[in-house]
Amino acid sequence: MKMICPNCGKEYNEKMTCCISCGADLVPEENKVADISEAEPFVEEISLIPPLVTEAVPAYSTASASFESGEITIPLKHKINQGTLSGAARFAGSMIAAVVMLALIVTSAAATGFRLATDEKKIGEFAEKLDVMALPVSSFAGGNSETVQDAVYAMSTGTGLTRENIRTIYESSTAKDFLAAQLSGYAEYIRSGTVPEKLTSEQLKTVFRENIPLIDSTLGQPLNEHDIALAQREIERAEPLLEMLSHENLERTVGEDTIFAMRLLSSVPAIAVTAALAASMLIVLRAVNKKSGKMLSWGGGTIIAGGAVVLAVTFLFTVQLPYSDTDKLVRTVLKCACDVISPDMYRIGGALAAVGTVMLIWAETLRRSEAAK
Repeated sequence: MKMICPNCGKEYNEKMTCCISCGADLVPEENKVADISEAEPFVEEISLIPPLVTEAVPAYSTASASFESGEITIPLKHKINQGTLSGAARFAGSMIAAVVMLALIVTSAAATGFRLATDEKKIGEFAEKLDVMALPVSSFAGGNSETVQDAVYAMSTGTGLTRENIRTIYESSTAKDFLAAQLSGYAEYIRSGTVPEKLTSEQLKTVFRENIPLIDSTLGQPLNEHDIALAQREIERAEPLLEMLSHENLERTVGEDTIFAMRLLSSVPAIAVTAALAASMLIVLRAVNKKSGKMLSWGGGTIIAGGAVVLAVTFLFTVQLPYSDTDKLVRTVLKCACDVISPDMYRIGGALAAVGTVMLIWAETLRRSEAAK
């Protein structure tokens, strides 16, 4: 049986076991075909390696080329732009929510202040604080009278009353209670639309008669019938002024729509709704920013700003800056009203500032806690 070299194909006798030429192990002649067929896949597999390597290198180089050409960097830039736009959208959404929240806070505080100004207890304080004798009357009273005290002094000519007597009588009389009752009626009209009782000269005459004993005591002698009749005639001359103070004239001057808006604004539901809507902006800020810390930062800053606005406006109205060019009578009355409600408004502004500060501190605590993780 012949032995064949599977490598170079030389033939040897059966005693040989390896090829003299190449050193390969010899195989029997009948296994030549099988050995060759088994060798073919090996050769074929080896022959496939170069194409694989050849294809891999261009693919890699192509990928590198495409990366260097910008085809891969374009999607990366797109992702970066998406992140930038997302951050800008969050900022814009937070800013809008903060502005709306600030407007609602200021509106709620203004409604609260207006309701305080029409509160019966505050009206009593207003009547007690308002110096009626110093109110200017030159805009609606004839003659040389500049103040209410001057007008009363002119009306009481011949009775022996001095300006000091007039002020003393006013301070001790029931006139303040009468004034408070009339103002409460107008306040209730603004609050609920209940029409107040019309102020007439007969009502003023009644107040005058109630305080005749006080006047007698101040003068040191009783008023005679002539003096009383003279005073009552002067009171009747004030009828045009009383007409100006009627609720009908108030509607004509201010406007029914304005009064309705004031009534709506000062209502309890309006105060509650505006406050609730302001608080709901915190939910919007949380949804926009996705983090509690960001929500607290935006919300705290906005609430502090709202408190600052309330404090600043209260201060400006207290020192009369916003209405320095208005009628002196209106300016005096508004100044007194602001003096009455300003302590409450200062407390509201301070409370808002305190809440906002606590929220900012809380936000900073959360930020540090997240940074430490």
